[in-house]
Amino acid sequence: MSKWYLVYCKARQEDLAANGLRDQGYSVYLPKVRVRKRRPGGRVDVEEPLFPRYLFVATSAEEQSIAPVQYTAGVQKLVKFGHLYMPVSEQIVMSIKQREDPETGVHRFELPKVRKGDPVRIRSGVLAGIEAVFEKRSGKDRVVVLLELLGQQTRAEVAIEELET
Repeated sequence: MSKWYLVYCKARQEDLAANGLRDQGYSVYLPKVRVRKRRPGGRVDVEEPLFPRYLFVATSAEEQSIAPVQYTAGVQKLVKFGHLYMPVSEQIVMSIKQREDPETGVHRFELPKVRKGDPVRIRSGVLAGIEAVFEKRSGKDRVVVLLELLGQQTRAEVAIEELET
């Protein structure tokens, strides 16, 4: 019976670690999320690890030793509690897998359903941390919010992924 373990990777080396572990015969699960990023020339969709610097590896105690995992390129260490490597519940791993898009195998976060007048918070970008009021969608990837600035309501257009409810 396989057990899942949590692997802590070196910064931005999750794919390198996952490929190295697969090459050694381990079952690897590296959940990804599709996010829209600002790049020169516009916004693009990119895939990033759902849990930056972490991935899951499965091993069978009878067939595979867990020891070589920590020496794989891109791996910083196996997560342990005290001196013991603690297995991750298979239910947790399966729960994460079930939330993937069935066509792409990638997670995608969408703006929760909001209506005009709902309070929102801007979580990233120049206006990060500011409370606002949702006014309307402005195209596929943008929304208009009302901000309270200098005692007046001011409209601002921000990217959908910059909002949280």
